[in-house]
Amino acid sequence: MSTYILTSMFPNGFNEEITELFQKKISKRNKFAFVVSEFKGMDEENDSYFEFFLNMFEEKGIHFEKAYVVDGRMTAEEAQNAVAEADVVWLSGGDTPTQFRYFGEYGLDKVIKQHKGVIIGMSAGSINLAETAICTLTCEHYKQEIYKGLGCVNISVEPHFTINEVSNELIELSKKYMIYGLCDDSIIVCSDGEVEFLGEIYILNNGNIEPI
Repeated sequence: MSTYILTSMFPNGFNEEITELFQKKISKRNKFAFVVSEFKGMDEENDSYFEFFLNMFEEKGIHFEKAYVVDGRMTAEEAQNAVAEADVVWLSGGDTPTQFRYFGEYGLDKVIKQHKGVIIGMSAGSINLAETAICTLTCEHYKQEIYKGLGCVNISVEPHFTINEVSNELIELSKKYMIYGLCDDSIIVCSDGEVEFLGEIYILNNGNIEPI
């Protein structure tokens, strides 16, 4: 059974509620795969982000026997094996369409969809897990793009959502798509047909905004 965890960002690390959720959901802790958004030319940056987020787990007593970065330093076959063998796969933030293109180029799209462990999407990673990936100018993408995502969950999210700064772009998009406004320090868990919500999250639908 796959567990998909959609997140935005954790500005101050994992709080108590988030730590408790991760402790509960992450039962197997042998291998941790950190899948980046830009596979080429950003080795140092990728390693830095990897250490930064891995340390968040370590600080809360969640230790992995082996952890590694999945990027262009691996061949496609190596990347696929690294993701397939991981108990926890972290799909990082960054440029969303770029990340999705690398998923296809390295054959990771199929591996992620078939994975039976815990998949954690952060920001771009959360957007790409959806059936419909919605990349907005509001979320600081270069241009608005809407495309078929991985299809692991039927929830489209707007990471880094702020209720006091709702753009006209999001209101107009909500008339065609249901969007979950995912604030920082909030989480949506999709597993076995059930959905859990943690933190400050909103539903944007038909031009209306409602808190969950």
